[in-house]
Amino acid sequence: MKIGVSSWSMNKEFIEKGMTMVDFVRVVKEEFGADAVEMVHWMVGDLDSGSAEKMRFALEQFSNPDKDPEKIQQAIGGFMEVMENVSLNKPQNLDDVKAALEKHGVQVLNMPIDYGNISGLDEEKRKSDLEVIKSWIDIAAYLGSKGARVNTGHQPEGVFDLNITADSYRELAEYAETKGVALVLENHGGMSADPKNIIKLFEMVNHSNFRVCPDFGNFEPDVRYEAIDMIFNDPILVHAKTYEFNADGSHVQFDFGKCMEIAKKHNYDGYYSVEFEGPGDQREGVQKTINLLKKYN
Repeated sequence: MKIGVSSWSMNKEFIEKGMTMVDFVRVVKEEFGADAVEMVHWMVGDLDSGSAEKMRFALEQFSNPDKDPEKIQQAIGGFMEVMENVSLNKPQNLDDVKAALEKHGVQVLNMPIDYGNISGLDEEKRKSDLEVIKSWIDIAAYLGSKGARVNTGHQPEGVFDLNITADSYRELAEYAETKGVALVLENHGGMSADPKNIIKLFEMVNHSNFRVCPDFGNFEPDVRYEAIDMIFNDPILVHAKTYEFNADGSHVQFDFGKCMEIAKKHNYDGYYSVEFEGPGDQREGVQKTINLLKKYN
């Protein structure tokens, strides 16, 4: 079974404990025995203490069930400030990260790029966002990543034009192909929350370098299994998303085994990337997810 780990699974260690991407690569190999990683783009470079604090506060507020509107706005502002700064500046540690990958025999499956709005109506801003995304596709290529995930983005209420989104994805898929990187779409909210939109986008983009990454956890509960099945068309990788576990190791929020059955139905034999997103110790969460994957192998 092919198992990788997403850096998102250990975001608290990056933000609160100063973990670096070099550290993460080592931990994935030595502690979890995995030979592949996903590198969320804003986690590749080393965050300074001020940026880390803003991200810590933002994630704390976003996950707080008793949301304070004032604090949420403060959190969003800090998050966007850090994201903008990180995204517009090339990390200085890329050679160190590449050396760590080679040292530990770890490959990069995918680089989720959480920047920009490729569906935005402002053409000038959208083109600017696409150029920034392309710069991160370059970075993904340098680190040997197989893919680069770009979000569908969003449009104002009352507006729905998939042509803009499809044109953006096609431009990025063509660019990524020149770098030896697949462009990846994940069901990750926004316009991709509806599986019909995902299917339509693949029809419209119609490019062999445009690939899908089904995520077990991101669809709404009432459509989860049907939607995962609908978009499961030759995935480049699969996000094995988890949140909480029962005492017997089973998953609380949804039927993990049923998700795995869908993958087996489609004869999937690629990588599962662990995305633990629950409370408690993140290393324990990653290991419990790996245990679940092996159970249903």
